[in-house]
Amino acid sequence: MHNIQAAYCGRQVHILNNLPVTSPQLEFHCASGDDDLGHNFPAVGTDFHWKFCATKYTLFFCHFWWGQNNNQVFDVFNDLHYCIHDGNGYVQEYTSECMWKVQADGFYLGYFNQDVGKVLYTKYRDW
Repeated sequence: MHNIQAAYCGRQVHILNNLPVTSPQLEFHCASGDDDLGHNFPAVGTDFHWKFCATKYTLFFCHFWWGQNNNQVFDVFNDLHYCIHDGNGYVQEYTSECMWKVQADGFYLGYFNQDVGKVLYTKYRDW
C-alpha cells in the first residue's frame, strides 16, 4: 500500500492593496518551501493572487513592508479548512480562496460569502 498525500488543487491566496493612494508604496515577498513569488509592489486597489495545489503540509508566508516603520511577517496559508490555523471565525470552513486586505490600520482576512454576494473581511492583525 502506498502512502499518498491528497492534494487539493484550486486553492488561492489574494492580497488586495487597500492602502491610501497618497501613502508609501506597499512591498511584500511571499514564499513557500517550494515556491518563491518574489518581491511585489502592487498598485493601490490591485489584487495580487496565485493558485496552487495544497496538502495538509502546505504553507505560504509573506513579509510585508509599508513606509519606514511598518513591517509584518506571517503565514497567509497553512490550513486546508480555514486558510490559516487560527482562521476559524475569519472565514467559512473549507474556504478555497483566502482573501487578505492590507490597510493603513492592519491586515484583514476574508472570504467570498455566497449569501451576500461579496467578500466579508475581519481584522486579523495590526501593523
